[in-house]
Amino acid sequence: MAKSAEHAARPFLASAYRIRRFVREHALADRPHASLWLAKTYVIPAGMYGSQVWGTGFLQAGRELSSPLSTLHLHFLKGTLGVKQSTTNWAVLRECGHEPLQFYWFRSAVKLFNSMLNTNSDTLQSVVRLISIYSLVQVPAGQLNC
Repeated sequence: MAKSAEHAARPFLASAYRIRRFVREHALADRPHASLWLAKTYVIPAGMYGSQVWGTGFLQAGRELSSPLSTLHLHFLKGTLGVKQSTTNWAVLRECGHEPLQFYWFRSAVKLFNSMLNTNSDTLQSVVRLISIYSLVQVPAGQLNC
């Protein structure tokens, strides 16, 4: 999972670079709200590619800021605000009006799960239901009768 998150960092960094270049070219450095809005619009979606699969490892409580992408996101936000990198992460997120990336990954995973439940494929629906039932019941591996 960590390698996949690191792989998703390339488009994330590319979009962050484009935003910084745009801000520099249009003399918007004194308007951080413009940079923050552009980040929410372009950087976050770029970092979400495939997160329905690899992001599930970071959906546990207490792992909100443990992914490499979360580190890059916070680095971008702190640079935009012009604060030290030692500034509290939660304060920076609240000040910028951003949520942890874990929030977006969770929402994306739930949308994928719901779309699989609402699919036209009876086979996919039955597999998803079986997986969700077995993950709730915790049936020992030797007792599965399919």
